[in-house]
Amino acid sequence: MDEDNNMEPKPLSERSTRSSGRPQRKDRKDVSQASILRTALKLSRKTPLQDLSIVTVAKSMGVTPALIHYYIGGRDNLTSGVMNLFYRELLKKWPEAQGDWQADLRAGAKVIYDQFVLYGGVAAYVVSNSRFRIFQLNDDEGPDFGVNLLEHFTGLVRSAGLSGERTGVYAHLMLEFIINTAHGTARHVFPAEHRQFLEDKTASLDTDAFPNIFFARRAPLSLSGDIAFEEGTSLYLLGIRSELEGHSR
Repeated sequence: MDEDNNMEPKPLSERSTRSSGRPQRKDRKDVSQASILRTALKLSRKTPLQDLSIVTVAKSMGVTPALIHYYIGGRDNLTSGVMNLFYRELLKKWPEAQGDWQADLRAGAKVIYDQFVLYGGVAAYVVSNSRFRIFQLNDDEGPDFGVNLLEHFTGLVRSAGLSGERTGVYAHLMLEFIINTAHGTARHVFPAEHRQFLEDKTASLDTDAFPNIFFARRAPLSLSGDIAFEEGTSLYLLGIRSELEGHSR
């Protein structure tokens, strides 16, 4: 991991437009930019980040919205600050390389998956928004941890020995798969969590009219988010191995 991953990001309030007038000290309650972002990140475990407003954060902290504006700035700064902190916390969990590209890639993918499951509100934001998915509003004054995450993960894919073009394709598609699967897990949409309902529905179908559903019905009914992640990751690794073997012939 890069050494700058341990650096504290510069306060967003130093690089954004503040509300006019400094809040009264009695209203500040030891609030800081760091404490605001930690609170907002915690809230994003359940609340979609796109729905996490300055008013919501202020209410959670028991302070006025003006105080949040003073330390953070506008809504974009809040969203970007939470995303940067999210990636910073993710990178703290990054696994040590073992020298086996398949094991290393699987381990890195699992850390990303687990982080997005833990913060389901961040996953909900990322699957439906392109802004701040990677690049943050740090104005080169502090580490952009989203960029660092992309660098780390792309490096794991690159270590397999693919070309630059194929490395880029696999890195992008795998990240999309990981994040979308984590979002589904956090939202409890996988079949295993609704098995009885789905079993009853499939049992009521005409087997002659829907032979393919009956042929393949057992496995999907046991499919949880964690199993989907493991199976999908294995398929991506299989695809990479297949390409490498094809080039070696």
